[in-house]
Amino acid sequence: MKQFGKSVFGLIILILLFAGFTAVSAQGTEETFDTEFWDRGWEKYTIAGNPQGLYYNLGKKRLSFNLPVYETYAFLINPEITGEDVTVEATFENIRSASASYSVVCRFTEDGWYEFRTTVAGKEAGSYKVLKYDSYLKEQNKAPYTVLHPGMDRYNTYDINLGMNKKNTLKMICEGETIRIFINDKEQTPVKFAYLSDSDFSAGAVGFGAQSYGDGIVDIDVLKFSTTGTQVSEPGENGFLFPFIKNNK
Repeated sequence: MKQFGKSVFGLIILILLFAGFTAVSAQGTEETFDTEFWDRGWEKYTIAGNPQGLYYNLGKKRLSFNLPVYETYAFLINPEITGEDVTVEATFENIRSASASYSVVCRFTEDGWYEFRTTVAGKEAGSYKVLKYDSYLKEQNKAPYTVLHPGMDRYNTYDINLGMNKKNTLKMICEGETIRIFINDKEQTPVKFAYLSDSDFSAGAVGFGAQSYGDGIVDIDVLKFSTTGTQVSEPGENGFLFPFIKNNK
């Protein structure tokens, strides 16, 4: 019996080592962008632009967003990776872009989500903002995005690396009603002496995205993506019915 138990334990370890998500599922995940990427629950969503657009290309240990000239907001969300108090972190590289941004997402549900977005090319390059997407506003034909730092549409910082082939790591911590944000390991404080806060969304899925703004094509690569405080559910267990357009895979 002891030998059988050891064999089962060894098999579990091997499965974890060879799985694309290299972490303990109850604690978090780390995406490797291998050939099994699309089999791990990732779903494509277009908030603006052609819902049938071919915006995603899986490369060697990276995923590329190839966005057209016209305004496009493309996201990859995994409804099988969920949590309440979570940390979402991603490293992006600006391959070539005339006007572009990229973002990480937490607490993604059919009601909306929180998004930390950094602009790396164009008129607003070198700035960031923290957004809330509200599906109810969308249903009312109103602008669904609102900033979580009233009085300022965006904040500028020298912590963002600008230019072609420059990389930036974004991290967002969603804990309780507070949101903390980091750029290249440096915490950003848009609200003095306090964290950003909101109570609308308490749990949900995670993801990342890239945006183009109508001034030229955008090529953005994602090199790393990881989470903590999340759990991985069985396929289809946390299926959402989102009120916007999901792309065909």
